[in-house]
Amino acid sequence: MLVQPRVWLSGHTARRGSEPRLRLSAAHDEWNHVGIALAAIEQGYFADEGLPDVELVTFPENSGALVEREAYQVDLLARGVVDVGVDPRTTFILEAKDQGKPVCIVAARRKNHAFLVIGQKGLANLEDLRGLAVDMGQRGGATDVMLRQVLIDSGMVPDEDVRFDYSGAPMHDSAGHAAAFIAGRAGPAILASTAQAPRLIDMGYPVLHDLRQRYPSRHDRVTAANEDFATQHPELLQSFLQGMIRGCRWVLDLGNTERFKQIILDAGFLATEREQRSFDDPFTGWQTRGSRDLDLPRDGIELIVDEEKRAERIASTFNVNDVLRLDALRRAQPAIGA
Repeated sequence: MLVQPRVWLSGHTARRGSEPRLRLSAAHDEWNHVGIALAAIEQGYFADEGLPDVELVTFPENSGALVEREAYQVDLLARGVVDVGVDPRTTFILEAKDQGKPVCIVAARRKNHAFLVIGQKGLANLEDLRGLAVDMGQRGGATDVMLRQVLIDSGMVPDEDVRFDYSGAPMHDSAGHAAAFIAGRAGPAILASTAQAPRLIDMGYPVLHDLRQRYPSRHDRVTAANEDFATQHPELLQSFLQGMIRGCRWVLDLGNTERFKQIILDAGFLATEREQRSFDDPFTGWQTRGSRDLDLPRDGIELIVDEEKRAERIASTFNVNDVLRLDALRRAQPAIGA
């Protein structure tokens, strides 16, 4: 896979040859995937924690299909080209670890990522989707994965009982997708964000399933590291986590919203009408889904391990202890009062 990444470098101090450069990666060149890391760089939190030289690499949408970019990110992590991934897909980390590759999960990315399945008027539950075709943006996106999983867990077979049509629409356009759904152009059901759902419910659209209740702790994305890096440089990993936690707290403080928005504008985001209209929904959702301490409940990973085993994508003997490396997080949290 040939990609042309985007790269940001911290510029708080001049680099000295003896200092290690911490290399971070995000699979998606989207503000809500890189925003907290960019804020931690711009606000000097990494530098304050002893990491003045930080590089952040992202992969724009035109560099490959969504799942290809995510697989490439984990490959770079496993090969040690980057030290930490700020948003890798949990399933890809589990599968890489099952294959013997040196990757590990070191913290959460967020508290959860759940949606509500909202249907067109006249539908009552997921069973009513049998024989219908749902509209999806990109194959392998969060809404695609979550709807497929809840159908499986409800006794249905995706692509047989319920068809999936992929439009190739851009990621993170919940406002645009909701508008298309209301206009009758987005199929019989959508996975609505926590920001969009109340409006749709008020308009009389039925909730077919509330994934917040079904999967209250489902960590489909995590913070992960190259395992050799985590073993050889535990102090650097701890410093990174302390900087990220400080970044999380700062971004989630609504008093910093305008400054945060300027940071992502300066980074080249929110340049299109689609990006601008899609800022408020994800940012509002961060207030409930965002993590202020990157804490990672074990059951949030065990749930996905179980799903992977049932799908026969990892061995039935896979042990979650083999992939979790939370020692640096446990040191980082009290160090900054988390």
